[in-house]
Amino acid sequence: MRNAIKVGSLIATMDNAAAIGQKPQDSVAASDELTAYMTARVTFLEQLAAQAIPTQILLANFSGDAAWARYIAGIQQVFKEIGLACPAVAGSTESNMPTRQSGLAITMLGEPQQRAAFDREKLSWYTYGLPLVGTEVVAQPEDVAQLQPIFQAWQAEIVQQVWPVGSKGLQGELVRLFREQQPECSLDITKSAGPCTVIMLGIDPEKEQQAEKFFLRNFEKLRKTTL
Repeated sequence: MRNAIKVGSLIATMDNAAAIGQKPQDSVAASDELTAYMTARVTFLEQLAAQAIPTQILLANFSGDAAWARYIAGIQQVFKEIGLACPAVAGSTESNMPTRQSGLAITMLGEPQQRAAFDREKLSWYTYGLPLVGTEVVAQPEDVAQLQPIFQAWQAEIVQQVWPVGSKGLQGELVRLFREQQPECSLDITKSAGPCTVIMLGIDPEKEQQAEKFFLRNFEKLRKTTL
């Protein structure tokens, strides 16, 4: 698993955001709905990376009572986008102390799915999306890896492994996946991908042509290095 842990029979994943939202002193101005959507999106992608589907959600809200409904709407948008019913959301709001900047954390508990076995080293690997961070995410939504095609191709087992790329950039994830045999990539591998705006996808080599029908933009095959 990438950034998930097993809790009993469930898979737990989480992500958080700070100083992004609607408060005057936030570093990045964005709607609370969008902030929660992007945070929930990362948490959901980590579930897919662990071959699981979320069944329960916990929300920690540090932005005050008024933000709760907006955060819930953002979480629900993730599931609406992929065509799944949103699990029930429970959690807590910091209402005793007013905060000057926004903050939230989202945890998902998911059930592992029965899927065909595969050899990670024999997959064809692609990048999907561009590395974006901060205001770039708001300014370039069309360059953020989209959830719907990822989920549909994962369900069809065209994509066998989802591997989100976050703040450590592609370089950090390439090291984790390939160690010294890192493939070549035309993207800036040192740049943060923020809220997983780039996803690496391990695709069944026999289904690469099918994959191209799902991913129509910013979809690039990683090239094996030649010695």
